[in-house]
Amino acid sequence: MTRLGDPVYRLLVPLAAVVVFAVLLTFSLIRMFEIENAMRVEAEQNMLWVLHQSEVSARRLSETAALADLGAAGADELSLRFDILVSRVAMLTDGPQLRFMQRIGYAEDLEWLTGTLDALAPMVAGFRAGDGMRLHGAVEPIARLFGRAANAAMIAEWDDLGGRLETYREQLRQIIAFLIGIMAAGGILAVTLAVALRQSRQRNLMLRRARDFSGMLISSSGEGILAVDGAGRCTLWNDAMAQLVGKPAEQAVGHALSEVAGFFDTATVRQSVQRGLAGEATHLTLQPLFRPGHDAPRHVDLRFFPMLNEDEIVGVILFVHDASDRYAARQKDMQDRDRLEELVTERTRDLDEALQRERSAADLYRNFAAMVSHQFRTPLAVADSALQRLIRRGPRADPDEVADRAVRARNAIAGLTRLVASTLDTVRLDAGQLGARRVRCDIGEIVHAVCARQRDAAPEREIRIEAAQAIGGTAALCDPAHAEQILENLLSNAVKYAPADTPVYVALDGDTTHVWCDVRNSGPPVAEADREKIFERNYRGANSAGIAGTGIGLFMARTLARMQGGDVALHPGADGVTFRLTLPLWGAGRP
Repeated sequence: MTRLGDPVYRLLVPLAAVVVFAVLLTFSLIRMFEIENAMRVEAEQNMLWVLHQSEVSARRLSETAALADLGAAGADELSLRFDILVSRVAMLTDGPQLRFMQRIGYAEDLEWLTGTLDALAPMVAGFRAGDGMRLHGAVEPIARLFGRAANAAMIAEWDDLGGRLETYREQLRQIIAFLIGIMAAGGILAVTLAVALRQSRQRNLMLRRARDFSGMLISSSGEGILAVDGAGRCTLWNDAMAQLVGKPAEQAVGHALSEVAGFFDTATVRQSVQRGLAGEATHLTLQPLFRPGHDAPRHVDLRFFPMLNEDEIVGVILFVHDASDRYAARQKDMQDRDRLEELVTERTRDLDEALQRERSAADLYRNFAAMVSHQFRTPLAVADSALQRLIRRGPRADPDEVADRAVRARNAIAGLTRLVASTLDTVRLDAGQLGARRVRCDIGEIVHAVCARQRDAAPEREIRIEAAQAIGGTAALCDPAHAEQILENLLSNAVKYAPADTPVYVALDGDTTHVWCDVRNSGPPVAEADREKIFERNYRGANSAGIAGTGIGLFMARTLARMQGGDVALHPGADGVTFRLTLPLWGAGRP
């Protein structure tokens, strides 16, 4: 059942009243136009006047004919009166007058009248004295005919008038009924309008109260709230938003968001506003909001919602929540997590290093015999050669020769002792138990000593020390035992891989920061695939087939050099193979 307050009922009642009002007013107007048309008296339809004038014309013609016999009227006046009568009759024989005469039954009389006038025309035109009485007698029946016709016309018009009056009364009653209906419809419209006005005032009051309540909620909200219209202009800006951004509502409302603050001109915010205008809600978290006069930003959460007016999107409303505390807590959690990861990484690295040291120490222990065989072979050969010569010479050896051989053997044994100590130090260093001991040492003296021992061990191989250029001294910052061991390895390798009857060259040079020693032979170049791998532990190149060795000499040489801040590298040359030992220059970088 439809209630009075239903919106459909409130719409149908005034709509029906308007339709009824329009229909009744239309019918009333139609009836009034009909009455006005019916009451209009047309000249051609006033037959009583026409017939009366025709009768008067006939009688005046009859009188003029009688006067003409007496000589009181002339032929011209008689012709004029005849012409007037003919014109009156002509009016009756055409149009609505003819139809009226036919309706009252005088159609045949009109034919008789027309024939009579045609017969009288020659008499009037050729009127002579004595024709007056005859013309008077011919016209008198015409006058009587018009009199009878006038009476019939009057009766017919009275009948028509009675019928029209009855029709007018009926139409007036209808118009009165229509006007009553119009008044009723107008009353309904007036009542509906009054009710609508009262409801409108009530709704306006409710809307004002809702608006005031919404304004109070918006102004007292802890969240920043703003709204924009379809053109991107700000239409709402509460106090919380003013505190967040640092601008009052007067500087925001009516302006484009990009003009209010640069934060609203960022790509993410602009895209979210456009998506809101397209009808899509969006949520952004922890966006940095920089305020004027502040270096550190606030971090806010933003929620975008489209504003709808029925089915039309009229703007976007934006809620901004200060999430700086949550951001700080998240940052603290991230810092704690990063610190924990750093601790775990550091601990893992320490464990990896310990494991690597343990593996390196184990490798060194496993290769200790090969390393001793490789490194100690030269000093043992020198001592053995010196002692064998002393034994062979026996009593023939003079004191100087004995002293010289003894000194050589003692120097070889001393070098062996240093190699043992250096090897043990290397094992301790690789195990993380010993650091490199770097002091000032003369590389030139070490080069001469190593070359002398190598000549004693392999007298058949010529070893040439090339003149060093002026480098301002050959003092290096290094461990002398390690430097000696490196040169022993490089020189023994050069001798081992040099072609027969070719010399081995040793050159010392440097610059303002480093000292280097080049050991070169004339052997074939190292293959491209072996140039970096020859420094790996236990690796032997393609040219080592048939040559004794363990593959740890160059590995030990580079390892010991790098522990002292230097390096051992395969140096490119025009011919042969050159290995370069580089060590820091003593005093380089010192004040």
